[in-house]
Amino acid sequence: MSPAPVDRAAPVRRGGRRPLYLRILFRYLVVWGVSAASLALVALLLPGIWIDTGVRWWWLTAALLPVEFGLLLLLLRPLLVLATLPLNAVTLGLPTLLFNGLILYLTAATSRVVNIDNLGYAFLGLVVMTVVNGAVTGWLGIDDVYPFFQTILRRIGLRFGPRARPGQVRGLLILQVDGLSWRSCERALRRGRMPTMAGLRALGTHRLRRWHCGVPSNTPAVQCGLFYGAKTRLPGYRWYDRRRRRVLVASRAEDLRDAEAEIAGGPGLLAGGSCINSLLSGGAAKRLLTLSALREPDDHRRPGERADFSLFWLSPFAYTSAVTSALWDFLTAVSWNAQARFHPRKRVVRRSLRQAAMRAVGNAFLRETSYFWLAQDVMRGVPVIYSNFVGYDEVAHHAGPDDGEALATLTGFDRKLQKLRRLVRDGAPIGYDVVVLADHGQSASLPLRALGGETLEELVARLAGRVRPVPPPRDSEAVYVGALLAELRDEGPDRRSWLAYQSRLTLERLRDVGPDGDHPAGEETSLLVCVSGGLAHIYREGAPRPLRLAEMTSLYPGLVEGLASHAGIGFVLARDDDGAALMIGRDGVRNLDTGELRGDADPLAPYWDRDLWAGELAALLSHPHAGDLVVNGASLPDRRVVVFEEQLGSHGGLGGPQTEPFILLPAAWGTRREDLRSPEALYAHLKARLEGGGSAPPS
Repeated sequence: MSPAPVDRAAPVRRGGRRPLYLRILFRYLVVWGVSAASLALVALLLPGIWIDTGVRWWWLTAALLPVEFGLLLLLLRPLLVLATLPLNAVTLGLPTLLFNGLILYLTAATSRVVNIDNLGYAFLGLVVMTVVNGAVTGWLGIDDVYPFFQTILRRIGLRFGPRARPGQVRGLLILQVDGLSWRSCERALRRGRMPTMAGLRALGTHRLRRWHCGVPSNTPAVQCGLFYGAKTRLPGYRWYDRRRRRVLVASRAEDLRDAEAEIAGGPGLLAGGSCINSLLSGGAAKRLLTLSALREPDDHRRPGERADFSLFWLSPFAYTSAVTSALWDFLTAVSWNAQARFHPRKRVVRRSLRQAAMRAVGNAFLRETSYFWLAQDVMRGVPVIYSNFVGYDEVAHHAGPDDGEALATLTGFDRKLQKLRRLVRDGAPIGYDVVVLADHGQSASLPLRALGGETLEELVARLAGRVRPVPPPRDSEAVYVGALLAELRDEGPDRRSWLAYQSRLTLERLRDVGPDGDHPAGEETSLLVCVSGGLAHIYREGAPRPLRLAEMTSLYPGLVEGLASHAGIGFVLARDDDGAALMIGRDGVRNLDTGELRGDADPLAPYWDRDLWAGELAALLSHPHAGDLVVNGASLPDRRVVVFEEQLGSHGGLGGPQTEPFILLPAAWGTRREDLRSPEALYAHLKARLEGGGSAPPS
């Protein structure tokens, strides 16, 4: 039996490559050519920038201008950084884009051929050149591994943050594509949207598998199992705490921090490592844009966290790339929004310019920040690194999981994966096993309002008469944008950069505040409807314990029957007098604990593995914070599911591929089917591989 192929991202696979100096020279020549061409383009587009073709050898002088510009950047910016360490308001206070524009203006002032009328045109020219250079070099696969200034920033970053453990030769790099199901991943690969992932599978170094995330199929619930191996997950994205008598929500830092403290029985999967752009921290030593770590009461943020966060705003290349990517993504979103108005399925969900701007930040800007911090951690040799890329999930909510608009976002992630693998191969002090996964999938969906003319809250109010409104969950991109805004607010005045301050003002204008604040108690006769995608928990407010089915039917006659018979409701979960879990459908009731069936139709029949889902749903209902009733959207004949929010792609409940995310694993691991049966099983599998990181890599 031949050995499994070795991942070529590992440092041991360096034979047969061109010498390092030739690769560096080739990259610089390509970048020089692209920069000269972009300068010529700028001279054609902007009237305030022009080239004097009457000067002898004008073309050579113009071609050398990018070289002069680069040399000035190399001389001035690094010296400024090194002269003002440690990082403080002097180094971080310079507006990076304007600084680069000033350097370009000064460079042109020394040239007889290239002329720039004023600083404004220099700034505009710099933006155009950055966009063109980034697009072309990205398309050619030329990354920023070798530039001198980036090397200085990374050397500064080596002073902070976690390090490899003594004797560690291999680490674990976990990249999460939020919301991508195995089915949609296969479709994206067939359409050529993810060539790097396709290459890993074709080479045989990795295997693409589907795994079972369970229910609730949302990020906070799955991360409880994936990061801590916890059997008791969160019951949904928002839920009612009967002891505290208030609604808790996973997009509120205080609520999520308390929930994580309750389920963390020991060191998490990310202990001693790094966590970027996440809801839970997994016990990581460094946590950036991690919601549960924001606004901690004792404010014990580690110096490495603040240093890494500040380094991004210092980097002219990273910040400029993030801004230009976000601007391009915003224009792309506006174009897609205009097309959606003429699409019969898409126009049922309204879109706005604010949502397009939030999408640009969540998809493009956060992708660039995540890559910057990931690169810092790889260069340090951090033993376990995790980052979540949220762009696909957000776009799929509004466009549909298999729509071209959603799948197009995967190309940006795939390019970052390619750069990270190159960085692992050429610059990491240890080898890394690369794992790419999704926490859950998404199912194509139809809002209940579009199907029946009323929301779930309005339906419950019509049947029961007393419902206290609970604001709907915030969009996923708003959660992570809010995390970025909170990080910017937490920066002390002695560390806050001008760029960070301006970014904070912009995000505050975009972010819609209010929905995730405290929800004080109302009347004890009211019902609360806590929606999480296609799953919803219904509570009687003020009840000290979960109510039984008989109690709910006595207090609210017709409620359970009306919900179960509705065309948009798949089933209702409730407890019988003995506490057993009941699954109530339109024409039948199943006891999930005993398997007893009453009625003409089994409500569990539409779901492929009855034993599996009977156990999953019974466990959900047994959660101490589960609703008195739990409602799941129906599966429609056209393979869509009904969702209780305004979404065309949804997750949270049961039905379709939302519970079947993908995972790309090293083939040498020999992963078994049992390792992928739940987040808890996957946690144990990853933990075992991580603890074996001190052994030599396979040969």
